[in-house]
Amino acid sequence: MLRFFRHIRRDALTNHRIVRYSWYALGEILLVVVGILIALQINNWNEEQIEQRQIRGYLLKLAADLKRDVEMVDPVAQQIRRVIHHSDELADYVRERSIEEIENAELFFLTSGMGYRPYSWNRAALEQLKSSGAMRQIANDQLTDRISAYDALTHHLDQDHENDQRKIEEVELVANRVIDRNYPERAAINAWLYQIGDEDLLNRTRAFRDTVLFENMKQQDLPLLTDDGEAIRLLVNQMLNARADLDSRVDLELPRLRGWADEIIALIEADFR
Repeated sequence: MLRFFRHIRRDALTNHRIVRYSWYALGEILLVVVGILIALQINNWNEEQIEQRQIRGYLLKLAADLKRDVEMVDPVAQQIRRVIHHSDELADYVRERSIEEIENAELFFLTSGMGYRPYSWNRAALEQLKSSGAMRQIANDQLTDRISAYDALTHHLDQDHENDQRKIEEVELVANRVIDRNYPERAAINAWLYQIGDEDLLNRTRAFRDTVLFENMKQQDLPLLTDDGEAIRLLVNQMLNARADLDSRVDLELPRLRGWADEIIALIEADFR
């Protein structure tokens, strides 16, 4: 092609054909421009392919992180349900009894294992998506909306945990002024209550009442640290205050989180597998 244009140029200059030479020059310019445009297009295509592979890698890692999040949340929900159950059971137990009928061992059991572990989100892939700007390159608006909502909910749940934990600490302060925890077997008792497995946590916690440890606690009949019924009522009120928002955690927020995680995973696997 270039030889052809050189031939035309030589012929034009030899025969003083200015118009023909002008067409030749224009053709050379167009050839160069087309070549540049093709090169740019190829370069852009290559960059887009690299970018899409990177986004795909981030999203597949995100799907794996979300699966681990869902596994992490299940035992947390079990612990929250234990707090709810113990709070309600404590209120029922105290309501029907005078202070002389209230047993230290029962209050010890119903106020043990309060609180729930903090969430341990797997945020590495999500942070890569946000910091790299890859979120803006995802074409599926439904996917980006769900990812953003999921991220916001995890931060909301972290704040919920901080608020719940402050209320639990208030319960523990009141409980320590009411309940004698100085049982000779307290190390074994704490080991049983706090090292219990996560699976079916609530039923396994209830089973403590059938253990020799609990029977020994009842037989020792340690007295409460107070004979003031108002202190007992304050303990119950603090417990009920601590559990006030916990229903929404296990009935609304955590199910919503699991649902969004499942939806995000399904969208990723449909578009990027």
